[in-house]
Amino acid sequence: MPFDAKILSVTPAPAGIAVHENEVPSFAGPELDRLYGTLYSSLAHFRHCASLDGVSTYVARTDGVPTAVFLFRREGSRIRVVNEGMRLDAEEVVRFARYMFAQSSLADVIEFHAVQTAASHIPLLRQQSFCAEDFIVELPSTPEEYLARLGPATRKNLKRHRNRLERDFPSFRHVVLERGDADERTIRTLIEMSRARIMAKGKAFGIDDDEARYIVTLVREAGAVLLATIDGRICGGTIMYRFGKNCISRVNTHDPEFDAYRLGMLCCYLAACHAIEAGAEHFHLGYSWYDYKTALLGEFQAFHHLALYRSPGALVRHAGSAMQTACKGYSLAANRWVLHHAARDRSLPWRMAGKLLDAWRAAKSLRGR
Repeated sequence: MPFDAKILSVTPAPAGIAVHENEVPSFAGPELDRLYGTLYSSLAHFRHCASLDGVSTYVARTDGVPTAVFLFRREGSRIRVVNEGMRLDAEEVVRFARYMFAQSSLADVIEFHAVQTAASHIPLLRQQSFCAEDFIVELPSTPEEYLARLGPATRKNLKRHRNRLERDFPSFRHVVLERGDADERTIRTLIEMSRARIMAKGKAFGIDDDEARYIVTLVREAGAVLLATIDGRICGGTIMYRFGKNCISRVNTHDPEFDAYRLGMLCCYLAACHAIEAGAEHFHLGYSWYDYKTALLGEFQAFHHLALYRSPGALVRHAGSAMQTACKGYSLAANRWVLHHAARDRSLPWRMAGKLLDAWRAAKSLRGR
């Protein structure tokens, strides 16, 4: 059900909470990375791709240690939390809502975007709608343990394809360029390689020139580039970011010349191994289902838009936006369902459905430029 009609009983603000009005204090960046470890909750993202104008910072502490840091804007009667991609304890969500509703009689709805939480444990009138997805690998402590966890067929194929690649191309190398060691031309080479592969399949490519510049900047601050080369020529690789205990794959690609060696999957596997060696606990493979993601132990994770209302009257006042959010959520979920089945079921009806949806999304992307 998209709505749950439990009504908040406003209580006095609990101890351990501070709000920095129209300010993001210097300690917030490291705490955001430690608590959430996601791109869209990092100050690096806001510095280079989003504005912090009008943003205030809510900090909740337990025994002096921050347990929640939310960046938010007040927009009339609406409070929007602008950091996203977080896994949230339901108790922290309730703690925040009670504080904000108690402190402002004007506020009657609080919104989080693209978060995970146990919504059934939140005793508020609320709406939850699907809005994003990710495939996330829970990483063990060593690359050897990770390899052992893979399915027998996946282990066999990775070893076989790598051995064939190294036998056929003795100059094959896989190198890691940390942050500033990766130059812009190298990063853009991988982006263009990915663009060519995706557009050859008739799909929309999600990285325009502005996004490419953003990727270059972010890699230099919080990322790495893992390159596969043969005779010194780039033939594949991975662009990734690191925040806290999470590594995030932004681009994973390879030259079609090496399709028979499953070089793209091999690059992704080697990137996951590097993430383990760097101390990461999770490796994010991004949205959209591909067989290599699940083969490498990526698990589908849904993220939701969460709106919390002060009262039924507040829901009525925001009924228009609530309906838009619900419709968008159902539409995104339906799109994902079609694409998932089209990727797994190669029968003609599903292939046609997938191609039609890809064509529609590509046309929509072009119209948006």
